[in-house]
Amino acid sequence: MNYIYSINFDVLFLIVAIASMVTMFASELMAVVPIAMRFKSDKVRLNVLSYIVPVWEVVGTFFVLWLVDMENVIPVLMPAIAYSLFPLFAVFIFFLLIRNSVIIYAEFVWHENKYFDERKLYVIYSVATFIMGIMALSVLAALASGYGIHLYGYGKESSVPYSASYMNLALFYSHIQVIGFIIGGLILANGIGMVFYKLSDISKPMGRFLPLILTAIGLAIFMPSYYSLSVRDYMVNSDFIIIPILLALVIPVFYMFKQTTNIASYKPFIIIISIISITFIELRNYPYVFGFSNNPAYIPDVVTNSPMLHLAFIISVVGGIWLVLMMVYYAFVSNHRMAGLILSGDHDKETKINKN
Repeated sequence: MNYIYSINFDVLFLIVAIASMVTMFASELMAVVPIAMRFKSDKVRLNVLSYIVPVWEVVGTFFVLWLVDMENVIPVLMPAIAYSLFPLFAVFIFFLLIRNSVIIYAEFVWHENKYFDERKLYVIYSVATFIMGIMALSVLAALASGYGIHLYGYGKESSVPYSASYMNLALFYSHIQVIGFIIGGLILANGIGMVFYKLSDISKPMGRFLPLILTAIGLAIFMPSYYSLSVRDYMVNSDFIIIPILLALVIPVFYMFKQTTNIASYKPFIIIISIISITFIELRNYPYVFGFSNNPAYIPDVVTNSPMLHLAFIISVVGGIWLVLMMVYYAFVSNHRMAGLILSGDHDKETKINKN
């Protein structure tokens, strides 16, 4: 039996919502290295900051959407997730606050401060976002594998209170698959980011091949690690793993050729490709989460049937679809440099940078 054929629409939407959230945050994570290393570059400031500065708040909106949908779809599982993954969530939220604070300060306050300049603040932003990325990848690895996770309060452990759930961080990070998942994901984001922000000069051999090299290395580490994290005897969705691999490679391959460079770096194209890819990565693990924990969760058994929660979920679907559409539209606006051109009015600068 292939579980995908009987997947509940609520669950499918939650999977797509998570894919959209990961994609939106990944677009920020892609900017960490260029902002930290090449902040004074005109190309980085125009191509990267003109996208990041308006979008960082929307990423937080996706986090809220994800939490609301999780509470609507699998409310019985949420307390155990909250208790067990609390250390990862706590670190993530701490650096989320730092990230939010410094980017606000960099954009609106730093001009009158003699101790911090814009570059120092954006370096702090990059470090905070990088740590958030590690935590986000750790949460995804924990949900997929369940390594070091002890879950109580539902299923066969329903007689034990939710508050007994916990995570053994030392055991979790001792698995090479978890480390590979995180490192591979970061390298993959850096490779795709060079195309997303059009920072690699294809007129030079290194610039032409570097995005493909980084993407290939990232995939070579990330995909086997994820496959191992999610592998179980009951898995029937293994073939799905090839789809995100091919879609990820299409982006840097297209970028290598002048005829298709603009298509490959077209932000709506990359965002849609990313959402599709991450959705299939998630479906690879369906219908279980925390597969190697003491209490794996079989998703069809924990999905709510409450009429009120179902109505709330319909509202989330409408809002989620609208949010994704606006994300794609913003990518379209950013891709055409509309925001940067309106603010600067310097069309000649835009033309000159795009030629570099």
